[in-house]
Amino acid sequence: MKSLSILIITFMIIFVRQSYAQNIKFGKVSKQELAEKYYPLDSSANAAILYKKRSTYYDYNDDEGWALITKVHERIKIYNSKGYTWATKKINLYKDTKNERVSIKAYTYNLVNNKIERTKLKSSEIFIENISENWDDKKFTMPNLKKGSIVEWEYTFRSPYFWHIDDVFFQYKIPLKYIDVEIKIPEYFEFKYLPNYYYPVKINKTKKSKTLNFTYRTKDKKISDFGGAGAKTSSHTATIDIFERVYSSIEQNIPAIEDEPFTNNIDNYRSKVSFELIAYRPKYELPKFYNITWSDVTKTIYKSTSFGGQLEKTSYFKNDLQNLVEESASLTEKIVQIFQFVKHKIVWNGLSGKYTLKGVKKAYSEGTGNAAEINLTLVAMLRQAGINANPVLISTRENGVPLFPTSKGFNYVIASLEINEGIILLDATEKYSLPNVLPLRDLNWQGRIVKKDGNSSSISLLPQKHAKETCYLNAKISDDGNLQGTERVSYNNLLALQARTAYNGLAKESIISTLEKENDNIEINELKVTNKNDIGKPLLFQFDFQTDNQVEIIGGKIYFSPLFFLAKDENIFKLEDRKFPVDFATPWEEKYTISIKLPEGYTVEAKPESVAYALPENLGSYKFIIAQKGSKLQISSDFKINYPTISPLYYKDLKAFYKKIIDKQLEKVVLAKK
Repeated sequence: MKSLSILIITFMIIFVRQSYAQNIKFGKVSKQELAEKYYPLDSSANAAILYKKRSTYYDYNDDEGWALITKVHERIKIYNSKGYTWATKKINLYKDTKNERVSIKAYTYNLVNNKIERTKLKSSEIFIENISENWDDKKFTMPNLKKGSIVEWEYTFRSPYFWHIDDVFFQYKIPLKYIDVEIKIPEYFEFKYLPNYYYPVKINKTKKSKTLNFTYRTKDKKISDFGGAGAKTSSHTATIDIFERVYSSIEQNIPAIEDEPFTNNIDNYRSKVSFELIAYRPKYELPKFYNITWSDVTKTIYKSTSFGGQLEKTSYFKNDLQNLVEESASLTEKIVQIFQFVKHKIVWNGLSGKYTLKGVKKAYSEGTGNAAEINLTLVAMLRQAGINANPVLISTRENGVPLFPTSKGFNYVIASLEINEGIILLDATEKYSLPNVLPLRDLNWQGRIVKKDGNSSSISLLPQKHAKETCYLNAKISDDGNLQGTERVSYNNLLALQARTAYNGLAKESIISTLEKENDNIEINELKVTNKNDIGKPLLFQFDFQTDNQVEIIGGKIYFSPLFFLAKDENIFKLEDRKFPVDFATPWEEKYTISIKLPEGYTVEAKPESVAYALPENLGSYKFIIAQKGSKLQISSDFKINYPTISPLYYKDLKAFYKKIIDKQLEKVVLAKK
């Protein structure tokens, strides 16, 4: 009886899914969908994907050989103006000796006077946007957008690059009502199936038979009318029975993925399936094998003339290197001189890349280049100076974390050098970077050091030293509630790099304005910035300030938070539960030392207690100490996170830890008249 009940329920689910899918035909939008004011399962959603269908399969013809076909039908409901961004679509196209082709049809639907108004996307509204030497985006934004619009497009994508199947995503930053996916792969192609399920989805794996049609030609000998030998060509048609591996899934009501602070790249945690080609096994021919291990991946990359070949070129910088580095210079001096020289010689053009685009020699002479051109030049110069240097392949935070060996896993290259004390990482694309102080985009799990023979080994990209913000605040409170004083704050490591990047291009007035807003609209005077470009030292800001919004006078008593505008007032962690890690990118420390001169005629009636909190496993700590010394209050606040990432297993501990710190920092000191 129980089995029968399960069978009936299963049948009902299949029936409902199939019925819904049959109602979704391109161009058949209902008034009910258009009239919907909000998404029923998430009223906060700015837009929702009502329907998405994707079919990917292979086609064969004698002229082109194998082609990869992807058909997509997508219908999206726009609930408000914030959802307009979902009416823009980008289709990534690879350009090489052969071009990928895409055909598009699309409409915007609106409900006007209880009638459905349909606006067609014109071909003139579809643009090609150049991304890099090898990539374009075919981009369009739907016309006649309004609150309540539905946009719908259908496109067919034909690619001769049969080895690249786009990732299949099941989760987005908006809700997904219904998705139907089918990927069919002929037996000749062996792909690695790479699932990533933070939100659970079910993928069905089956095999189906298929008949493949193809033609071939033969030469037939004959005797010509003049007695000589001749030949003609005959065309033949044949069929062959093969099987296809089929990956399919139908899912409904998938919630939006919720973004929170410190999540690295949210795409790392979206439910998706990836496919990586392992081998091509044609019948009657030898199989061709592709990347299987990380070692295979790096060896393939190293063999490229746009990677390993560039490291062999040295003549273009030999004279500059001889003038730059003296033989008597120490190892540290050589490293610093070459590193700083390359940073200023080739300015980064903002393009990532594990391969060079125009080559190291041309980038060197023109003074601009992509990440590969800059950092491969750095490696070559260090090697030429007798330093054991190697390139390091990485995936930037924007590119995601590669969980499995894949050629798509790396999109960037930095430099490394090996000394007695260990391995040092360098990125010369960043003006304010230091040895082992990489820009945030680089701090993404692990990279792979590639040696001269193409072999590789993994290395952590995450910093070991704390990035520190150290603040000294000397202030006094007047009896009318005015606060004035001097703040001196310094930054080192990653925090210094980020602060220099943010502030060094600004005029002093703009820096003051930014600092005032960041510090609860205090009024700043006499700003002094030290070590702006001396990147080997901490960056230091010092300024005088005054404000009347940090102290309250109620019933003749004075109330204030001992950290004033430095106090945290809101818990950044809001989710009840979290399935992905908290990514701070670096260990960090926030240390405040505050001295407050009390107004004459007042005494401390109440003050917060000194405390010490700690996270489990030495993940972090907080110490708050307050003491009165004569007419002054002395406060020390020391907040530390000791690891770059914290597992979601400790998320609730971290959230509670932040709450306790905020509660403590917002407690009031109470002053009463003597």
